[in-house]
Amino acid sequence: MKVLLSDINTFLDERLSLNDVLDAFEKMGVEVEDTKIIGKGFEEIYPARVLGVERDNKLNWVKVKVNGEVIEVATTDDVEVGEVLLWANVSPKRFGDRVSVGMFLSEEELGLTEKSERLARVSNEKGFMEEFLIGDVLFNLYITPNRPDLLGALWISKEISLFLGVRFKGLNLENSPTLNFDFPIDILTNGCDLYTLRLISPVNKGKTPINVRRKLNLVGFNAINPSVDATNWSAYIVGQPLHAFDRKRVKGSIRVLDSSGGERFVDLTGREYTLPEGLVCIADEEKVLAIGGVIGGIDSGTYEDTVDVLLESAHFLPEYIRKAETSLNVFTESSTRFEKGQSPYMVELGSLFAANLLKSWCGAEYSDIIKVGEAKYRTEIPLSRRKLSVYLGNVDIDVESVLKGLEYGILQTDNNHIRVVPPPYRSDIKIQEDVIEEICRFVGYDKIPSTPSESKPLPPRPRDKFYDEIVSLMVSRGAYHTVPLGLFSKKEVGEYYGYEVISDFNESFKYLSKSPIPHILKPLSHNLRLGNPPVPMFSLARIYDPDEGEEVYLVLGAYEPMDYGTVKGFFDTLCEKLGLNPDFTEKSSDPYLHPSASADIIINGERVGALGALRPKRARDFGIKRNVFVWYIKPIRLKGYTHKVLSNHPLTFKDISVLLSPSDRFISLKKLVDGLIYEIPELEGWDVVDIYKGSNIPEGWTSYTLRFYIRPLERPLKEEEINAIFDRIKGTITKNYQIRGKA
Repeated sequence: MKVLLSDINTFLDERLSLNDVLDAFEKMGVEVEDTKIIGKGFEEIYPARVLGVERDNKLNWVKVKVNGEVIEVATTDDVEVGEVLLWANVSPKRFGDRVSVGMFLSEEELGLTEKSERLARVSNEKGFMEEFLIGDVLFNLYITPNRPDLLGALWISKEISLFLGVRFKGLNLENSPTLNFDFPIDILTNGCDLYTLRLISPVNKGKTPINVRRKLNLVGFNAINPSVDATNWSAYIVGQPLHAFDRKRVKGSIRVLDSSGGERFVDLTGREYTLPEGLVCIADEEKVLAIGGVIGGIDSGTYEDTVDVLLESAHFLPEYIRKAETSLNVFTESSTRFEKGQSPYMVELGSLFAANLLKSWCGAEYSDIIKVGEAKYRTEIPLSRRKLSVYLGNVDIDVESVLKGLEYGILQTDNNHIRVVPPPYRSDIKIQEDVIEEICRFVGYDKIPSTPSESKPLPPRPRDKFYDEIVSLMVSRGAYHTVPLGLFSKKEVGEYYGYEVISDFNESFKYLSKSPIPHILKPLSHNLRLGNPPVPMFSLARIYDPDEGEEVYLVLGAYEPMDYGTVKGFFDTLCEKLGLNPDFTEKSSDPYLHPSASADIIINGERVGALGALRPKRARDFGIKRNVFVWYIKPIRLKGYTHKVLSNHPLTFKDISVLLSPSDRFISLKKLVDGLIYEIPELEGWDVVDIYKGSNIPEGWTSYTLRFYIRPLERPLKEEEINAIFDRIKGTITKNYQIRGKA
């Protein structure tokens, strides 16, 4: 946000200096990225009246009167007797036998424009400093996204007045409509909740004041004509973007509606667009006039022959503005203000401000405002005195006085709470923490103790140890944990989406899926595109189904050359961990899975997941031209689950080598060892880590080295306790098998 010191002082009772304002910005917490002083670099600047002009080769020797003294100045520009130029006292320069004293200035040299073709002409010798903004300061401010009000010079002045204790004068607008006006308006979109029009006429009998034109150029707007300049000046001063329609170009009525997709639109710069679906448009009965809150169309602009103006002032929802910006790659001063959530309070204020401007500049009359829709912007907030004491510590302040000083309305107060209403222009104040932050800013963070209050802090948000343990299990077995965004394109989810979301992203991130499978296909696809080796990936996916509500699924997948057996092995590990004994259907009901190579997972008669091969078309929708194998399950403790209690204590393991004779079957050993998991609570699992045939064991026999994992449940175990558990495991095995070596 760029703002001029002179415009800040316009709304204050005292004339503040550069240092005063910098001090205020520091207290406010507003970052000043840069300051620029107009005319800086020239020690003395005066108006110079031209008394005579003499041509000498390529130079004009101009005789001027400066500050009561007659001097000669050389210039290549053509000037006429009687004109008043701007002169700066710089070192004299010799041209042959003649000396040029000082120099004439252009607006470019003053810093008013980037390029100037001619010298500056003074129209008011006594007020030349104000005319050319000499000595004025241009602040370039970084405004945080939560402070849209500070995108208006008026509210910057307001904030400064609060922090410096200077009286705020405000706008002092006249509301005296004299024109009769009626016009049909329809709002047919959720992207606009308040739309207004007023008629202003005539607008072709005046000009924008030259100092306003210069200021507009400095703060980022193009000065065009009074109608457009008034809308831009409103955006700069009030923070409310407006749009001026030429009434004779608007046919029939105004409709605020969503684009259906495919409409042709040419903006004010002549750039042509084919609109996507779902952008907020302002249209008449024949054409799109503007993209709401972003940019106007060439068919609706105001020009030199415009007499009657329809002045639009509206409140557009920020998520729709961001969608239009990203879809069209168009970012304007208007969209910048709306995307941050400008307060609807500005709508009528900005319209009346622009009407007053055009009355002053062009002698125009204006009508009353026509309003359609309603936007709520004042929120009652209960403020806890106890929470205030936690944040402020022992700082002795009169909270009610501070709130009144910040222009909060106090609705009710008692020993425990204060119920307040924020100022109408502050759309960012929504919860009590916002109010407390404002009080802290006003009091000064340097006055608040750095040590926390003796009050008990809020407990940390608990983590779900159950899910944490499942993640650890999958990772320990070699799967890669992914955390996808969870938003998909329409092509990726097809008709199986739960919700369409309003997001800042493009069409690739617009839908939530009813199925957990897209949550793993997205990272698998990304891994394949990057050319990385194929690896099993898993995710804890949150599904938001309109009928079922929110569910959490564990979903795992991999693509060829990894096979189904590998993917299924992770599922078996999970079942073993949780003590699950699922049933399976002949084929899955999930539309993502191949009907002849899939099954639903059933526990206690309830479908809790599915597994199998993906339909090839579904894989191609994600750019995967390989066979994909997946499974998913609700890993929650449903009624009837017989899972073991999970623990966060460190894992310990020991190995036991078991000898199997030629007549022994490994499956029998496996069943025996699996049974130990349910008998010994601390036994988390086991693996085969080595298989050996050869010397040191009888011919035909096989040695299987089993690794047993012990995890304490309630407290760390002593070494003798761990040894006792392994002795119990070994004792059970030796009843049926021989042990090789020592455990």
